[in-house]
Amino acid sequence: MTDQDSTKPVVPLGDLVVGTILPYGALINAGDLQEAGWLYCDGRALDPASYPDLFAVIGTLHGGNGTQTFNLPDYRGYLLRGVDDNAGRDPDAATRTAAAPGGLVGDQVGSMQNYASGLATTSFTTDSPGDHTHSLDTLPTDSSSAAEVGSYRSVWNDGSATTDGGGGHSHTIQGGGDAETRPVNAYVNFLIRWQA
Repeated sequence: MTDQDSTKPVVPLGDLVVGTILPYGALINAGDLQEAGWLYCDGRALDPASYPDLFAVIGTLHGGNGTQTFNLPDYRGYLLRGVDDNAGRDPDAATRTAAAPGGLVGDQVGSMQNYASGLATTSFTTDSPGDHTHSLDTLPTDSSSAAEVGSYRSVWNDGSATTDGGGGHSHTIQGGGDAETRPVNAYVNFLIRWQA
């Protein structure tokens, strides 16, 4: 285990330490949760004097100015990811941004990053069937006329033909895709412990 930052405050001990984040599989009732020692991780700004235990632990990791305000983490719509802590598993750890003004950036708790789609490890190709033609049924190869009715003439096309040979070729893959790249997931609400 590594010490990510020796200047961070000591976490108070208890059944669930202040700053613990848990998934909550029910609807939010803010009053009841707060009485039980939990807050909804919705990013709102709080007064440090009203939540001294929580402020002592998370400070402005998630934003705020540290005197009048500090922000709760805002985990709505996010998939959570462990801090890389120089393990090299997040190739973009250094470019992570603050989740809210005043928050931490880079390889730190509270930072965030936008979605990304990695390059495929194998290239996409289309099959190449080689020289070929496509048949077109009822394409005129000759025509015969039937009796005219009024000023109209009936033409019956009895033959078929093929298109010109296009030779060996391939096709470009264009467009497609979804709005984001994501694993299979399920929604939960995230709560943070605010008092011991």
